[in-house]
Amino acid sequence: MAIGGKPDAVHPDNGTQLAAELAAKFVKNRQAIDDADFLALKTHFSEKQISELCAFMVFISASHQFGVLMDVGPDDRP
Repeated sequence: MAIGGKPDAVHPDNGTQLAAELAAKFVKNRQAIDDADFLALKTHFSEKQISELCAFMVFISASHQFGVLMDVGPDDRP
């Protein structure tokens, strides 16, 4: 698992790989996410898990956008 750098390109199991691919798609082009992505996720995750994954992606994205809005950078850590 990558920490503090570029994410790993290959993951140990298919479920993690699918989740990482969805997250990458979410960051690069949200409009590209379609029903096929969710059908693939359903082969490895429950509806609740998929919902939590999507909520986490949106939360992290919003957190990053808030940091940009507030001009928070690495030098602003306590």
